[in-house]
Formats: sequence, C-alpha cells, structure tokens
Amino acid sequence: MNKIIKIMALSAMALSSTACSDFLGVDPRTQVSETEFYKTEDDMMKGLYAVMNEMQTRMPEVWSYSSLLGDESETGGGIGEGSYKTKWDTFTYGPGTCFGAWGYGSWWNEWDFGLFNGVIAANLLIDKLAGCSLSPEFVNATSAEARFYRAMFYNYLFMGYEQFPLIKHYLAASEMYSVAKGTRQEIYEFIMSDLDDEVTKYLPERSATKQGRICRDAAKLLRAKLILFHRDESKYPQALNDMKGIITSGNYQLNPDYKNLWLKAGEWGSESIYEVAYAGNNSGEGFGLAHSLGGRNIVDPRSAEEGGLLEGYGQNTMPSTVYRMFAAGDSRREGTVIVYADEAAKVAKMVADGELPGGSVFSVSSQQENYEGLGHYKLHPRKETTSAVNPENNHFNSWRIYRYADVLLLAVELDTRINGTVSTEAQGWFDKIRDRAFKDDKHRISLAGKSKQEILDILFAERGYEFMDEMQRWFDILRFDKGTEILGNKGWTEKFRYFPIDQSEMDRANGGLTQNPGWL
Repeated sequence: MNKIIKIMALSAMALSSTACSDFLGVDPRTQVSETEFYKTEDDMMKGLYAVMNEMQTRMPEVWSYSSLLGDESETGGGIGEGSYKTKWDTFTYGPGTCFGAWGYGSWWNEWDFGLFNGVIAANLLIDKLAGCSLSPEFVNATSAEARFYRAMFYNYLFMGYEQFPLIKHYLAASEMYSVAKGTRQEIYEFIMSDLDDEVTKYLPERSATKQGRICRDAAKLLRAKLILFHRDESKYPQALNDMKGIITSGNYQLNPDYKNLWLKAGEWGSESIYEVAYAGNNSGEGFGLAHSLGGRNIVDPRSAEEGGLLEGYGQNTMPSTVYRMFAAGDSRREGTVIVYADEAAKVAKMVADGELPGGSVFSVSSQQENYEGLGHYKLHPRKETTSAVNPENNHFNSWRIYRYADVLLLAVELDTRINGTVSTEAQGWFDKIRDRAFKDDKHRISLAGKSKQEILDILFAERGYEFMDEMQRWFDILRFDKGTEILGNKGWTEKFRYFPIDQSEMDRANGGLTQNPGWL
C-alpha cells in the first residue's frame, strides 16, 4: 500500500467510527456522509483498506502483551519505565487493573476499544457489501477478505477472553451496550462461519495473491489454529486435510536460511503465507512495533547493505532465558536473539579490515529495564527497512504472521492428536523443520515409539524454538496446558487463562455487561 491508499484508509476509518461515539457528528462536514459512501468498487476498497489498517494498528498490541504474559520478554523501556507493565509479567492484574486501568481502554489495549475497532470496521464493510448492487465476483471476493479479518480479530479475542460481546453486524449507537455476550461455542461457531469453505473459496490461491493481501491458505491456517485452540476433536481430520493440501500443493517451501527470513530479502518468499505490509516512506504508515523493540540509543556505523541496526524504545526486553533455550548449532538462536556484544565485535572487525573508518564503534545503552545485552532479531529496526528522513516512524519491514513452517508443525500435531502416534509422512514434515534449523540431517528427533503426550511435549518445545517472538508462544502455552510448568514461578494460575472483562467497560455498559465466570 502506498501513501494515497493510506490516506483513503484513514478517511474510511473515520467514517466507520461515527456510529460508535457519543461526541462525533453523524454527518461530518469535512467528509462524505456514510449514506453517500460505499457505492462503488473504489469506495469498498477504501473500506477494506480501513480494515487492513486495523490489523496493522491493533495486532502489535496483542504481540506486546502476549509476549510479556509468556516467557518471551520482560518489562522494558527506560529504567523504571517498565513498572506499570509488571502486572502482566507477574499475573497480578484484576478487573480494575488490567487494560481498563486508565478508565478508557480494554480488549487487549489500554488506550481504546482495541480489537473491537477491527471488528467494527469489518462489520461495516461486510454489511455494506451485502446490500450493494456491485458485481457478485467483486462482492464475494472482498467480503471473503473482510470476513477473514473479522475472524482474525475475533480469534484473538476468543483466545484472550472467556466470553465477550458477540457483535455480528455494524451497530447503531442505541445498540452499543445491549449486545449479549456469546458463549464459547457460539463465538467459536460464528468465527468458523467466516472461515467456511463456501466463503474462503472466493479468496485467491497464493500465487495470485498481491503482497499484503489474503490468500485461501491463510484462512485455512487460521481455521486450523482455531479448531485446535477450541479442542474441537470432531474437526481435527478436516484441519489435517487442509494442512496436507497446503503441503502437497507445491506452492511453498522452507527458506533454507532461517536468519534470512527476517531480512528485507526474506519478505514475501516461498515460505510466506500471510504478511502484514507497511508502506513507510513518510506515508504515515510505519511499523511501530519494530521501533518499539529496538535497542535504546543504538549507534551503528554500518550501512543498510552492511546490516546496520537502528535504535528504538527498548520495550519488551529480550531475556537471556530465550537465548539459552536453544541447543548449540540451532540457527534459530541467531535468527531470534541479537547479542549486541556480537554486533560490536562485527563492527570492530570491519574497522580492523579497513571496511569502516577508524574509530567507528557500535554502541547501545544499557539503561533499559531488565536489560541483558540482547535484542529481538526478527523485528529489530534496521537501516534497510526505513527512510533516511524521520526513520523512527518509517519502518516498512513486513510483519510475518503465517508461514509454511507452521503448516508443517500443525500437520504433525494434528496427526498425533488424531492417531496417538506419528505417521511416516508426519515424521518427514517434522524432519524438514529440524533439518533447516541445524542445516544438516543429524539433529532429527525420531517420534516413533513415543507416547502421544511425549510427542506433544516435543512439538510444544519445537514450536518454541521455531516461533519465538512471532505472537504464538503465549497461545501455545495455553493450548498445550503448559501454564503451570512454564509460568508458575511468575504467578500464573488457571484463573489467568483468560483476561477479566475490565471494570471500566462494565461501568460504561451500565449493567449491560457482566464479569466472566472465571473472574467472579
């Protein structure tokens, strides 16, 4: 997406907000009235860009909090700055101190309505498409994409909250606080309806999908994850067949260099199923999460071509426990954790070899909460993915959400959960992951002869190595029931499987919203 598209998206976002706010006029004089908008394909595409913008804006918050809840990161920022986030790291929050502590935030976000902003934008577009007279081909394809996003937003709400208001259409202001909470099963079935084959068949194959847009395989992967999280054993065979179809399609293969996956050269590659695009280049659309995670006050004399790093806010500090979890020789360690001392040594060697001017040094501030000299390799701000002008707001590295490695490991897991053991075919899928990680075939783990639980434990560990820092770990800890084992020493108990509904949200609902069972 370019700058023009971004401006259109923001305009559509403003339109999508009018019915949900007491203080905004219904006919803003500086914009087209909603009743006059959503008439043409161009209008509808602007609405879709607004939904995509919600994905760009809301999901980084989910990354940040889920990383802190799990064992991927510690509170960060400047010294003392991380104190307000300790409640998530130590599981000491409650209905009055979680996301709504400031009095105006909730639903995976402290500052606004969080993921429900995405649901609202998607509902508006879906409703408008259903009532328009545009070509069926355009309507079906655009609606399928919007419904994928709605399913994505709801999926993370579903994993975050035991129950929540199930909003199925665009709300009038009078309906805002009269929407009933859905049961787990009701919410699950609604999300599944957005990912039904009769909907997703209108999404393109991967080879015909534009960068940053949604392919059919992304919807199948999201559906498989939802099925597994809800433990719907009746649909495990369907999910496994979907994963097998992706594997045998021939459309994907693992990038042989794990570290390359996270560089500009690794974007949109053969392993990519879904990536979130950011325009950068002073469009107002930069990948803020990258700047949030960068080491504080970094000075790096290397150019973009030489791998130069940029500074950031030092949020979600990378702990040494993550570095130590990897076995020697596992390339995923260097593809997950930056050791800043190693970067300084690389610069010193370049100076010694005459590749950089004498006196050039790499430096990073240690004035960071819980700092251990480590950084986030996969999401670190780099000179190759930003503008020379106002670089901190112009990171345009794409955000890898779904990749082929996930399909392979989910297929092995589904095979195990269905059969209690692993087939020869599934062993081969698992071997591909290990072979790429160690760059040989000598580090394979035979799953034959192991019990179902032993295999699942191995798969949980492998998913940790493979997907650390990719917004998967916290949800895997929950799905594999590893909360007490992994997080018990941080204060986790079963009560914290789901968030409480924030007291501020219940107060706004004026009795129309009640606390969830797990927090009564």
